[in-house]
Amino acid sequence: MTMYVSAIFKELTRKRVFLVTLILTFIFMILFAVGVREVNSVIEGDQSSPAGRLLNSMVFMMLGMFFAQFLAAFFVLFSAMGSVTGEQENGLLLAVAARPISRWKLYLSKWLGHAVWVIAYSAFLFAAIVWTIHSIGGLPLLAGDVLRGFGLFIWMPLLLLTLTMLGSVYLPMLGNGICAALLYGFALFCGLVEGVASYQGPHPALEKFFLLTGLLLPTDSVYRRSLYELVGGGDWAGLAISDMGPFSIASVASNTYLLYTVVYMAVLLMLGCRAFNRKDL
Repeated sequence: MTMYVSAIFKELTRKRVFLVTLILTFIFMILFAVGVREVNSVIEGDQSSPAGRLLNSMVFMMLGMFFAQFLAAFFVLFSAMGSVTGEQENGLLLAVAARPISRWKLYLSKWLGHAVWVIAYSAFLFAAIVWTIHSIGGLPLLAGDVLRGFGLFIWMPLLLLTLTMLGSVYLPMLGNGICAALLYGFALFCGLVEGVASYQGPHPALEKFFLLTGLLLPTDSVYRRSLYELVGGGDWAGLAISDMGPFSIASVASNTYLLYTVVYMAVLLMLGCRAFNRKDL
């Protein structure tokens, strides 16, 4: 396991897109912290009420986490879209598969190797956003809310990673990256549309469509549940999630739905192991 984690890290560092991703991430975090500080100083100068400052901090939290999950998703796409067919094209996969190890174990090892770095990158984004809003924006946070939000935040890119690796067994690297990005973007778009549609009241046809989308790719629903937990769940979330336009959270994923995402990932991993075991190298 350690061998695959270090091997995948070496592979990532060889890709210039990985270095560019890290540089842009640090730039984003610096600009975000500066923006929060400047806006917070203006708000304090206007002598806003404590409730107003709290609401503004929650809005910044929602916007920051939205871009953070966007960055985490593209980190997954860039790192894992060619994990099987990409290595097959350059001949690396045949050399690795020649070792006396079951193919399904090799597939799971590659998934775990990618998952370690996806979790590390997502954890950095989450911690940076939360620390910025808490220390500069003054948003009070409870440890339990932060832990629940963190667990669900890293669960979202792991779901996308599982789907991307399954696609890499069947599709060429570029085609898999485009397909996974389109699916992720479609789920994100449906979440934004659902936030706008919530102003017009419930619509049965749209609700069924959003439910079907969430079942096919649950990344956006998990992200919104993560944000809901992070800002205090039912105690405080209503202050910020009811009037944010496309960023509004019209519905929150239930615990049953989260259990479905566990089964969803397990099924995709099983399908990936089975497909990789039958793949002609």
